[in-house]
Amino acid sequence: MATALPSQEGYEDDYDLDDVDDFDDFSDTIDYSHLNLNAIDYNELTATVENPHHIKNIQLNSNSLLTLTPEIDKFQSLITLELSNNQLVQLPHEIIYLKNLKNLYLKNNSLDDLSLPKDFDQLKQLEVINLGGNRFKQFPYQIFRMVNLKELYMGSNRITILPDLFQTLTKMEVLYLGGNQIGNIPDSIGYMDSLIVLNLCDNRLRTLPRSISRLNRLKSLSLHNNQFCALPPDIIRLDLQELSLRNNPLVVRFVRDLTYDVPTLKELAARTIKLHRVDYDDKSIPKCLIEYLNSAKSCLNPKCKGVYFESCHKNIKFVDFCGKFYLPLLQFLCSPACTPTSTCSMTTTNHSDDMNSKFKKVLLG
Repeated sequence: MATALPSQEGYEDDYDLDDVDDFDDFSDTIDYSHLNLNAIDYNELTATVENPHHIKNIQLNSNSLLTLTPEIDKFQSLITLELSNNQLVQLPHEIIYLKNLKNLYLKNNSLDDLSLPKDFDQLKQLEVINLGGNRFKQFPYQIFRMVNLKELYMGSNRITILPDLFQTLTKMEVLYLGGNQIGNIPDSIGYMDSLIVLNLCDNRLRTLPRSISRLNRLKSLSLHNNQFCALPPDIIRLDLQELSLRNNPLVVRFVRDLTYDVPTLKELAARTIKLHRVDYDDKSIPKCLIEYLNSAKSCLNPKCKGVYFESCHKNIKFVDFCGKFYLPLLQFLCSPACTPTSTCSMTTTNHSDDMNSKFKKVLLG
């Protein structure tokens, strides 16, 4: 049984009792939050309610609830259900019959991969779901069929892999996946055409897909506390207002840990052949060497005509990012001699102080 519920005493100070018949016209909320309840049944939930069909908001957050009454489906007008900061391990199947539900808050419970109803995607009108601070190891597949979702919070779970199905969430504006164990971002993320905020902080990411540059509406990108050593060059197409990169190798090390392995004699010979355009065919050299020569990669220094094979010089180049920041991008050059003398200079204009400030904003978030 639940602990004692609040009675209607005390309402007299707020409302004219002569108008009690009109009470339900404007009382559309049940609020039993912060009461240390460990259970609550339908009768207790409606103890102060004359007509459950008028209820649009139920606040049960910050209790100790283990379960939610299956009779929750009797609140057919419900729009917002707040269940954060409880001890829920399972959602009743009946929740899928709340056809008007738009906002569902389940942050900081004990939900896992088996906690959501199989037909959870029947909540077609849902626009906001907060499942942060739970025990999910897998991203719930039902969510990919909830095409009206605008905000999804899945932070501070135990997710390691993301399915490549995000292209179905074309209306989503906020996607929060920070604080998981994700090692790779699928290409389909780049097809979430309405996305404005993307938070991927505190994961195990080393790179982003090139499709990220398709997010034309993206304004905030949080990548701090990952393992990024470089970013895809196409990221400069984004018109970001916030970019957080702090605590990544890209920021922490910069050029300090960039090394150059001396080319082997085989590579030096192959570079000479390519540079001087020496003719070769399978009659003059073995097939394996032809394949090796054909694998040559051009040096990214536009003033250099050289190539490289296995040994290259990694260089940080600062690129003007929409006039707002200088963004560090990784270049692959044939040798340290191809490094421009101004590579590590953040600006050569009279606005150096302003550029330095903006650069720090990118790196430190």
